[in-house]
Amino acid sequence: MIMPWRPTSIRPCSRSRAADQGFALPAALVLLVFLLPMGIAFYRYSAQALRSAVQERRRKTATQQANAVVTDYMRQFSQDPYNGHYDPDRLERPESLYEGGFSTVTFIADEVNRTVHLSATGGYGSPENPQARRRLEALVQFSSDLTQYGTMANGPFSISAANAAYEGGLWINGNLTVTGANVRFNGGPLVVRGNVTAPAGAVLDGDLYYSGNSIGNLTVLGTVYNYTPSANWPALDFNYYDAHYTYKATADQTVIFNSTGSFTVVNGPTMLIPASGAILYCDGCSFTLRGAVSGRVAAVAGGAAGSCASAAGRITINGDLYYVGASSIAASAGASFAALARNCITYSKNGSNLTAVGVYFVEQGTSNMRLTGSAGFRFWLYGVRTQGISITPGSSFSAQRSLNYDANLRSYPPPGLPERALLVGWNLR
Repeated sequence: MIMPWRPTSIRPCSRSRAADQGFALPAALVLLVFLLPMGIAFYRYSAQALRSAVQERRRKTATQQANAVVTDYMRQFSQDPYNGHYDPDRLERPESLYEGGFSTVTFIADEVNRTVHLSATGGYGSPENPQARRRLEALVQFSSDLTQYGTMANGPFSISAANAAYEGGLWINGNLTVTGANVRFNGGPLVVRGNVTAPAGAVLDGDLYYSGNSIGNLTVLGTVYNYTPSANWPALDFNYYDAHYTYKATADQTVIFNSTGSFTVVNGPTMLIPASGAILYCDGCSFTLRGAVSGRVAAVAGGAAGSCASAAGRITINGDLYYVGASSIAASAGASFAALARNCITYSKNGSNLTAVGVYFVEQGTSNMRLTGSAGFRFWLYGVRTQGISITPGSSFSAQRSLNYDANLRSYPPPGLPERALLVGWNLR
C-alpha cells in the first residue's frame, strides 16, 4: 500500500531574527562606547606627535643656524692668528636670512683678557614672526702656544746635563733623549711627538703625552697618555709687525727699556709704551736689548732666513732684562715681554750675572740660541725658550744656569704673539 507524500515539517530555529537584531544593537553600542574614545585619543595623539615633530624640526633648524654663526667665527679666527680677533669691524655680522630661517649675533670683545663672548640666535620663520628660536652663548679664549710651555723645540731634543731641573711644561716636536743623570721635570706636562729615551733616575712630576712606542726608564708620577695634544709651531708674520709697530728700525739698533714706561733707542728717540703694548720692529736688521720693562712689549727682528751668522734677524740680550713691579721676574698686567727673532737669539754679558725674562722665540733652525759670558757667574731665564741653548764649553756662567717657566705669561701675554682660538664655553638655550 502506497502512502501519500507529505512534506516534512521544519522546526524553527531556537533564536529568531528579532533575537539576532536584539543582540547586534548592544554590541554596536559597546563598540561605540569603547572604540570611539580610543579613536579620538589616537587622533589627538597623532596630531600632538605631528605638532611635536614639526616643532622639533623647527627648533633643530634654529639650532643649526645658531651653530653656523659660531662655526663661521671659529673659521675666521683659524685663518689668521694675528688680525681681527677683537676688531669690531671684523667681528660685525649682518642679520643673515636663510630659506625658512634667520640668524643674528652680538659680541663682547675683551682684548685685555683675550676673549670674545658670542651670543648667537637662530630662528625658524622670519625675524618678524619667528616660529622657533634657539640662543647659543659661546666664549672664545685666545691663547698663544708660545706661552704654554717652558721649553719648546721644533725637532728632536737632547738633555745631557746632569742634575738638571726643568720647570713647567716641555713640547718637543720629535724624540726626546736624556743622557744626563738625575734629570727632573717639575710641573709638566711633557709632550713628546716621538719616543722618550731616558736613564733610570729621570723623573717627570706631571703628566706625559707621547706619540711613540717607548718612554725608556723615565719615571712618571702623573698619568701617561699615548697621544699628543695639538700645538702648532708658530710662523712670524712680518707683514703684521710692519703694519702695527710702535717703533720701526731699518738698521741695527740698541734699545734700553726704562722703568718709567718708556724705551730709549741709543742715539735716537725715547718713546712711551702705549697701554695696549708696544711692538718694536727691526726690518731686515738686528736688536740689542737690556733694561727694566714697564709695559707690554714685543721686540721683533726680521730678515732673510739664516742662522746666528746672518747679518739680520738677530736679537741680543746684553744686560739684565727684567720687569718693573712687585716681581721683577714674573709677567703681570703691567709688564710682559717677548723677543721674536727670525734667525738667532744670544744672551751675552761678561764679568757679572745675567737675568732675562719673557718669551724667546727663534723661528729658524734648531740650534740658533746661544749663551756667552764669563766663568764663575750665573744666568737665570724666567719665561719660555724655543730652542736648546748652546753654551761656550767651560766658560759661560759656569756657577749656575737656571731655566724657569713663567706661568703668568699665559694670563698676561706680550703683544704681537700668534694666537689660537679655543672654544671654552658653550651654552644652548
